[in-house]
Amino acid sequence: LHFLHTVMKIILLLSQLLPLVGTINTIFLPCDTDVHTTAVDCNDRPLKHIPMIKSVTVVSLNLSRTKIRHVGLHDLSGLPNLRFLIIKENCPPGGLRALENQVCKMEINYYAFKSLLKLQVLILPGNSLTFIPWLPESLRVLNLQNNRIFNIIHPLKTPHLEELYLPKNCFYANPCNQSFYISERVFEGLPKLKKLHLGYNNLTAIPNGLPSSLEILDLRENTITEVSEGAFANLANLSLLNMEWNCQRCDHAARPCYPCPQNLPLHLYPKSFYADNSSITFLSLRGNSLRTLPEGLFRPLKKLKALDLSDNLLLYAIQNGSFFAELTGLFWISLIYNYEPQRIFPDLNLSPHIGNLSGLQQLLLSGNFFHTLSTESLTVLSKLQNLKKLELRMNFIKTFDMKTLKQLPSLIHIILSQNMLNFLPCRLNSSSKVVGKESFWNQNLYKPDSADPPLMLIDRDDTSGSDILESELFGRQEMLQDIWSLSSVWDNFCRKNLTVDLSQNDIMYLKKEMFVGMENAVCLDLSFNYMSQALKGGVFDSMKNLAFLNLSYNRLDFYYKGAFSELKTTLKVLDLSNNEFHFQMRGMGHRLGFIQNLINLEVLSLANNDIGMRIDQQLISSSLKYLDFYGNHLDIMWESDNNKYTNFFHNLTNLTYLDISDNSLKSISPQVLCNFPGTLHNLTIRNNLLNFFPWQNISTLSNLCHLDLSQNFLSYLPHKVIKFGDSFSHLDLSHNRLSYIPMDFFSSVNSLEYLYLSHNQIKELNRQFLPTPFKNGSALKKLTLHANPFKCDCDTSWFADFLRTTPVEIPYLTTHIHCEYPESQLGESILSIDQRSCQEIYGSFAYLICSFLVVIFTVLPLLKHLYGWDLWYCLQVLWARYKGYSQLAGSDLNNHYHYDAFVVFDTSNEAVRDWVYNDLTVNLENPGHRRFCLCLEERDWIPGLSCIENLHNAVYSSVKTVFVLSSGVDAVVLILLDEMFPKMKYLQLRKRLCKKSVLSWPRNPKAQPLFWNQVRMTLSSDNLSFYDNNMSESFM
Repeated sequence: LHFLHTVMKIILLLSQLLPLVGTINTIFLPCDTDVHTTAVDCNDRPLKHIPMIKSVTVVSLNLSRTKIRHVGLHDLSGLPNLRFLIIKENCPPGGLRALENQVCKMEINYYAFKSLLKLQVLILPGNSLTFIPWLPESLRVLNLQNNRIFNIIHPLKTPHLEELYLPKNCFYANPCNQSFYISERVFEGLPKLKKLHLGYNNLTAIPNGLPSSLEILDLRENTITEVSEGAFANLANLSLLNMEWNCQRCDHAARPCYPCPQNLPLHLYPKSFYADNSSITFLSLRGNSLRTLPEGLFRPLKKLKALDLSDNLLLYAIQNGSFFAELTGLFWISLIYNYEPQRIFPDLNLSPHIGNLSGLQQLLLSGNFFHTLSTESLTVLSKLQNLKKLELRMNFIKTFDMKTLKQLPSLIHIILSQNMLNFLPCRLNSSSKVVGKESFWNQNLYKPDSADPPLMLIDRDDTSGSDILESELFGRQEMLQDIWSLSSVWDNFCRKNLTVDLSQNDIMYLKKEMFVGMENAVCLDLSFNYMSQALKGGVFDSMKNLAFLNLSYNRLDFYYKGAFSELKTTLKVLDLSNNEFHFQMRGMGHRLGFIQNLINLEVLSLANNDIGMRIDQQLISSSLKYLDFYGNHLDIMWESDNNKYTNFFHNLTNLTYLDISDNSLKSISPQVLCNFPGTLHNLTIRNNLLNFFPWQNISTLSNLCHLDLSQNFLSYLPHKVIKFGDSFSHLDLSHNRLSYIPMDFFSSVNSLEYLYLSHNQIKELNRQFLPTPFKNGSALKKLTLHANPFKCDCDTSWFADFLRTTPVEIPYLTTHIHCEYPESQLGESILSIDQRSCQEIYGSFAYLICSFLVVIFTVLPLLKHLYGWDLWYCLQVLWARYKGYSQLAGSDLNNHYHYDAFVVFDTSNEAVRDWVYNDLTVNLENPGHRRFCLCLEERDWIPGLSCIENLHNAVYSSVKTVFVLSSGVDAVVLILLDEMFPKMKYLQLRKRLCKKSVLSWPRNPKAQPLFWNQVRMTLSSDNLSFYDNNMSESFM
């Protein structure tokens, strides 16, 4: 308990280092820090190495639950002003590790903390450390829990250390196979040590040389077999000593059990706890197999206020022991589970010395196994005039006369749950039939007219019998809960009022005689019994002050309108949940008309009753404020073809809280929503099957503050302005299927403070149409966005900046708000998007475009000038390819032409004329070979026709055209008589397209027959067969 208190104080100190700031600082991403960079939180981040942080402002660093496995010499050297360092649970030892982390090793350099000269708090639990590293002298708190340090010899050299935590370094889940040892020299250097925790360490003896400054010493769950005399003699400041579970009682152990040799108890001496002016206020000897306690053991403990002797074998000592006489200042004692194995006593006789505990306020006697308290025991209890709580749970009690406790005027809590009480007539005394006798709680009467504490919101931890100590350690802090619950009402409303707990007994039938002696009870718990009856009026006639009644988990029928009528003016809280037995009977009618008669009823639970049909059409009450109706079948009652129950809640005219979760609702009609009470402040419809909600009609609930629609199947929000009330502040849409947040939806919401959108399908938000709550200046305080598949690209990079700068609290911002699209960013933090990098991308893109345009507009004119004709020809070829054409086979054309070839040559050049007439015609028209018919200008053109007509006829009457070129002629070439031609473009193109159609006259006379053979083949062959297959059709 004190350990938890210390941890809470440390957390409080750390939280104070994180001021309430308007923006989130991502300078140490993925770690969180405040705007002043004083506290850095890397908890639960996927870090494998300590981030390189250099800052003189950082005073707190949390590196817990990461994948860091090494702390080097200089890893923390950049933090000279660090005061709080937490590195926990990065590599838990042995069986404490998670299944996916079975192999890990954590190493911390011995001098890793040498540069941290201002360090005050060092938290290192759960790292499998085997030695204590060098520690700065300034250290005040050191936590080494759940490591493998079990042999401490050398001094820590931390003279200012006040708290040292070393538990669970050697126990069944973290075995070390040896005894834990800590040298006296260690304590000699700790003159200011106040808290020392050595539990779960296989200590075999109380350490020697404990510093006299100790105030809290925890030695629980070791293997200490005896406490020698004077073991704590020099610890005059010790206020809390925990020695529980050293010689364990294994027949009642909840965890692995290790008893002392031969099942012997912890050996105690009369002066085991002796110290001059002892300051011990709390002592725990729980679970040490004790059967007796030596006389004088508690005599030196003059300031002892709380004593835990539970889970021992002290039942006989409870009945006959004299040690109670030494506990005169005690106000809390736990004697639970001291039963004798395999034995139940017919009655329990309490030691008469218990009556000397005049200041005792709480007596816990659960688990001692007896059927009734003897008359002598009741006489002893009557002397405890300050007793406020008597716990007799789990004792197999069969009979108990409540009237016998009338001599305890301060008693306000009597706990008789988990027994065998049934209050059958044969077990009631004759006197019990008298109703209205003077009750034993005369001084604790509940006055219905008096001002009552609030019934809801405030929640406390269950004290389990230790609330006295807890109040000392933690004060009277109260935590406000947004979610109202019946358990919080019970805890707070019944804490200071007369309460009787009869839950989990064998009560089968309620009748007025069983409540004799409980007339002034304010709270009554009858849950988890076997009651199966139709309640009528008069059962609770004698209970004039009953305000809280718990009848859950029974089989009660509420058909009669007169049920609870005797409580109409006093009853404020009624729990009828989990009484589904009769509601599940097919064809059986049900009524809830009794609610109308309870004029002061404020809280009612009808949860988990399977209410679905054949019930009153309306619930009527002018006082009811809180109604739990979850776990029923409103889906049946509100079917589309059934308007019978449209006004079911309409006449609850004062209702402020309504919970209709878990009703299998697929939709809510506008008529149903409009008939909800206009007084509603909180409406909870979570965990249904909703795919439609009538948002347009929400304006009818003008007083609504909280709307919970989480865990449904809503996939869209309407693109309309929804008029919420002026006080609307909470909206929970988490765990749905929303993919888009329309701008108009929230445009009229000015008071929204808490918006929950986590666990949806939202990918992005439109920056130009950002919903009102996301804009600066809105009332929004908290926004949840985690577990959404966000898209992370340059179009959404502004969103990362919004998250960094918004004053709204966004939980899990750096840990659970990740990118899911595109795939390259999967799993990355959304804060990793840098809008400046997107600007660089856009700048680079613009540069490339401009450069391309410059090159194009520079090169195109140059190409046109140098290769204009070539480009034109290529474009023509491409255009012909695009337009398409059909080719005519050359062989089919031969029958339509008169000439095999039209020979074109320079008639003015005598050398050329001579070659054509004396060589070309002779060789081609020679009848000795295949004879070709040639067309010559001077020989075959028709006189009288124009040159153009003759040229036209010659070309189109010839299968082919032969060009004979010589030097000095700048024209297209086919047969070259010499090699002195320039590099003409067309000639090169012709050679590339059809190389065999370009021939050169050989200079060697012996090669001339080959030349003429080539000419013959060219003229007699189809040119299409000579074209290059890769270039004849197109250039693409």
